[in-house]
Amino acid sequence: MFEVEALSARVGSFLLEDIHLSLNEGECHAVLGPSGSGKSTLLSAILGSIPITSGHIRLGGDEITHWPMERRRLGYVPQHLGLFPHLSVRDNLSYSARARKLDRGDFEPLLDQLVEISGIGSLLDRRISTLSGGERQRVALVRALAANPRLVLLDEPFAALNEALRRELWWLVKELQRERGLSALLITHDLTEAYFLSEKITVLINGHQEQSDSKTTIYRHPANLAVVRFLGIKNLFPATVVQTSNEGIEADCPALEHRFRLQGQAPVGAAILVGIRPENIMLRDEGHPPRPNDCVLTGTVRLIDMGVNVAMHFHAPQLSSVLEIVATQRVVKRFNIAGDQSRVSIALPSSAIFWVSDD
Repeated sequence: MFEVEALSARVGSFLLEDIHLSLNEGECHAVLGPSGSGKSTLLSAILGSIPITSGHIRLGGDEITHWPMERRRLGYVPQHLGLFPHLSVRDNLSYSARARKLDRGDFEPLLDQLVEISGIGSLLDRRISTLSGGERQRVALVRALAANPRLVLLDEPFAALNEALRRELWWLVKELQRERGLSALLITHDLTEAYFLSEKITVLINGHQEQSDSKTTIYRHPANLAVVRFLGIKNLFPATVVQTSNEGIEADCPALEHRFRLQGQAPVGAAILVGIRPENIMLRDEGHPPRPNDCVLTGTVRLIDMGVNVAMHFHAPQLSSVLEIVATQRVVKRFNIAGDQSRVSIALPSSAIFWVSDD
């Protein structure tokens, strides 16, 4: 198990403060955040390349907080990859193991397996300078794993690749997790990448840890408005808590003309924001009764064809702003929606509504 506890570090005027995160063996934990949020500072502190001002770093039961970098047994794939262009792929792959003075018999069986899984056997005698971007990424990943690290740190290594290559390498990481029990800490600003690769997610903004939880919890229940805004969710509406109980709260939302029953606790009179992701809004047949506690609206939509999906801006008389909806082409065809100003009925399922404090 890997654990960061109450870690703080300062680089110039930037402060990374009170970070807590953990991951179990064989898991991937993604650290998400915009540029300048402290993601790379956190990685540098874990690597030991910058000092920390307080906190603890533990790996496999060992307190490694003040260990030198070379003793920590961490694999590392930097954003710029850090490969040696004048060396062959083979020499790059064995570099870390040789630097740790491992016997060939200790690392070559693992290296052979990694080469086979990653499909780079035909590249071994080529120089790095002759490889494509995707090939270099594969070599960098295998090199980081060849010395059998206890944890591999991935610092946005796929950011410079096109969509097809990124997804190909995501599948490679998942294969390595399955075959090798790979444990990884992934630094990224890409939401899709984080949700694809990780089991847990930590959101960093301006050096502060805003939320750290399972990816399902962060998807369904963002912790606060900062996380909601980072996730890009725009369907937000003011509401007021009017009743509380052991089961949760009830909140009136004038903009949607609806009272929501929601999980969680807040005092009566508290100002909150209720929200829903665009993909969770349902087109509905007006001939069928709505489910209890679902918010139902009727209005018009403007369509934007996105290929597999269709994005819609929904307008209704009671709304002061549009609702964003995403649906598949199949669903749009089923409801016979064509062109702008199509009249539709929608439901905001109560199970998909989240809320955060309005502060």
